[in-house]
Amino acid sequence: MTKAFKRLALSQIMADLADTALTVLIIANIYQLSDSLLASSVIPILMGSSSFLTTFLAPLISKKIPLNQIMVATQAGKTLILALLTLSLAFYPKLPVILIYLLVLVISLLDGVERPVTVTLMAHYTTDLTKANSVLTVCDETVALLGWGFGGVLYTSLGIHWGLLVTLSIFILATSVTCLLPRVAFTSFETENNWQLLFKGWQLLLKQPRLKLLVTLNLIETFANTIWVSSIILVFVTKVLHEDQAYWGYANMTYSFGIILGGLIVYRRADALVTRKVFAIISALLLTVLFNIVILKIPVPSVFLACSVLIGIVSQLKEVPEAVLYQESVAKELLVDLSSVFEVISTLSFAGLLFLMSWVTESFGIGVSFGLASLSLLAEASLAFKYRKYLT
Repeated sequence: MTKAFKRLALSQIMADLADTALTVLIIANIYQLSDSLLASSVIPILMGSSSFLTTFLAPLISKKIPLNQIMVATQAGKTLILALLTLSLAFYPKLPVILIYLLVLVISLLDGVERPVTVTLMAHYTTDLTKANSVLTVCDETVALLGWGFGGVLYTSLGIHWGLLVTLSIFILATSVTCLLPRVAFTSFETENNWQLLFKGWQLLLKQPRLKLLVTLNLIETFANTIWVSSIILVFVTKVLHEDQAYWGYANMTYSFGIILGGLIVYRRADALVTRKVFAIISALLLTVLFNIVILKIPVPSVFLACSVLIGIVSQLKEVPEAVLYQESVAKELLVDLSSVFEVISTLSFAGLLFLMSWVTESFGIGVSFGLASLSLLAEASLAFKYRKYLT
């Protein structure tokens, strides 16, 4: 791992931790101000849905500004907005909720630019994409596993003001590390106009059979993975396992823990995985189907938790090779265009597919949802095998 990549990973760990803590603090504060669950629920929805707009614009921005400077600008922008929010709440504790929404919206828009740029910088700073992707996966899931608890501790022990100050300090550290990233700049051809720059990634997707296959596989798996969204898995925990909501938290934690373990395994076995991508992808899908069947046939809490960990582990045997495949499909200067397309498709499709799976669960039961997810994974494995020549 190069020094530049280590700096990128460190800055992302700190930024993601601060983002998660900020989300928890804002949700808790809005709930306290409004005494409304609906008002506080708007925050994660707003943060998840608004970023796709700037993700779409990322290719255009990346041709005007060096990528490392984009990272610095987005981190510094989030830091300044958080400083403004901290000062505002210090002087006006009952700050109107609509203003808080507005500040959160701006932070989310900055996040949207940052995501595809991070992937492109990773590819530029390292020569081993398999190890690099596994490292970022472990970092992301570790923050996801610990970040919500960290934010909750900040709020309960320090309160909103000191909690925001701690979060602001982490943002400042993240920005400082980002400033040390080496310069990476791409230029556009003089004949390309803004519309051509914006849609270059979509043209790449339509021209390359491998990329179209990867998007199709990703969409199918996104649908199958919606059964692991907290709101759906809660139904399984309460209706099938007959456990309370505390156990629901364990279910979420074990799945994330499995992803972390999977990322570490992929990192250690990166050389072997590079040469056996197709085998790893298909094996991961079939093993996930097997674990889903075990969960349904043996509805015992301990078995469920064990399978949750195992599903998290094998997920990385598929997701990391697929990430490497699409990152290797284009030149580095085009990767930000392609990453933007994948992010936009992933963000928009997840919302629709989650709604569909939620409707299936409510209408036909959680057993049907697990069965449908397993059939989707089998279809995905068949598709991967049929078109395996594009995955080598």
